Amino acid sequence: MDSKYSIKDLEKLSGIKAHTLRAWEQRYGLIVPKRTETNIRYYIDEHLKKILNIAVLVKSGMRISKVAELNSHELRAAVIDAGRYQGNYESQINAFKIAMLEYDEYLFDSIFSKCLIQFGTEETLTKILGKFIQEIGLLWQAGAINVSNEHFISNLVKQKLFSIIDQTIIPQNTKERKSFVLYLPADELHELGLLYLYYYLKKSGHRVIYLGQSVPIEYLKEVSDKTQVDQFISIFTTSPHFEEIDLYFEKIGEMFNDENYRFFLTGIQFQNYQSEEVPSQVEIVPDIESLKGSFIM
Repeated sequence: MDSKYSIKDLEKLSGIKAHTLRAWEQRYGLIVPKRTETNIRYYIDEHLKKILNIAVLVKSGMRISKVAELNSHELRAAVIDAGRYQGNYESQINAFKIAMLEYDEYLFDSIFSKCLIQFGTEETLTKILGKFIQEIGLLWQAGAINVSNEHFISNLVKQKLFSIIDQTIIPQNTKERKSFVLYLPADELHELGLLYLYYYLKKSGHRVIYLGQSVPIEYLKEVSDKTQVDQFISIFTTSPHFEEIDLYFEKIGEMFNDENYRFFLTGIQFQNYQSEEVPSQVEIVPDIESLKGSFIM
């Protein structure tokens, strides 16, 4: 069943202003919105995909009048070839969104390879892949992607990140070298942001013990006791639910009652979280980029 979007939703998901989308509708007939029984305009998944394709090309430098002349096959071919245009990062990010929505591994690999050639590894991860990972969350919240979309693209991104991490040379004699345990709490499976942090911590010379998905808090104490690592990083995307965060913090306070322990936490679950019961060992950080900057910049 198709999701329904307002024109403001399309603006948010594509980066194209609503008034521009309306102008394209009127001038070029690129999309024809549907209407409810009360004559309210809305858009469906097919419209979102087409707008994302068009946004890739326009943001890559192609004129909208030229894009409007392309049929569906020509539009598709132009998106794959978009890496040859000197555009901004949004075109590449939107191309990744299309690959996710259409389960298109070839498109993802093609755009990713072009990004590495054009921008290099550092810029590709910082300006493109990192932003795309954040926007997956927006698409999820908007109902534009489902579990299969998210799993499909997550596996592709994880393959790229693991490959890059394996090839990363750890700087020697780093003065500010620290040690971190990276983990996701029990029942949390959204791993991309954590892998993104793993790369940057390793590249900056820090020691990383990467535990990955769904780690019960009891196991963290065991890891810490055996390794003497007392700093933890995690991202709460779907678990624990914000109503259960206080209980999770109680466990941290009980199990890690030494002031030397530090938990650096971020994620969607903290957006609406307010409490005066946050243990002194816990620091809630607004987003992944802020968290990355705390240890790397």
